[in-house]
Amino acid sequence: MRITIEQSEFRRLSPETQKEILESLAGRGLFGQKKSKGRSDSLWREPLDLTPEIAVRLLHGLAEPHKTRLRCFAEKGGRVTQKELLASTKDTDMRVLSHFQAVLSRRLRRFIDDPERKVHLIGWDFTATKWDKDQTRIVDGIYYVTDTTTGTLREYFGIGDHRAAG
Repeated sequence: MRITIEQSEFRRLSPETQKEILESLAGRGLFGQKKSKGRSDSLWREPLDLTPEIAVRLLHGLAEPHKTRLRCFAEKGGRVTQKELLASTKDTDMRVLSHFQAVLSRRLRRFIDDPERKVHLIGWDFTATKWDKDQTRIVDGIYYVTDTTTGTLREYFGIGDHRAAG
């Protein structure tokens, strides 16, 4: 099932309802504590920890702009702004980032048992979302991968000590 809420519609909801929806989608409480109700519930909420073996398979044959964006996560410690991801490939249309995430999710699902089709590599930090002055359009925000994925990507791309961030 898919539910779509346009940004303008979302902004018309009460602040309490907005908060509840964002926390539910992010799987986190107000202060960032991870909510976990078991493996299957948290699977779609938290990004996958990428192993070196899966990384090799995932990145093999992946288009260069996608590799460049993944490298950005490795170089920046696992947290990258929307603007940084676009700039890394000289793109201006934010829709390329949705395509990027969709490509990665489809490829991951080839290598991982995911019957509910919920696995994903990249998450969105809802609390860091920046809106325009009318609160109708997202102007920037932060994508993130897990620490394990950051280390795996740093190792894959040969970026210094894979435990270091930034």
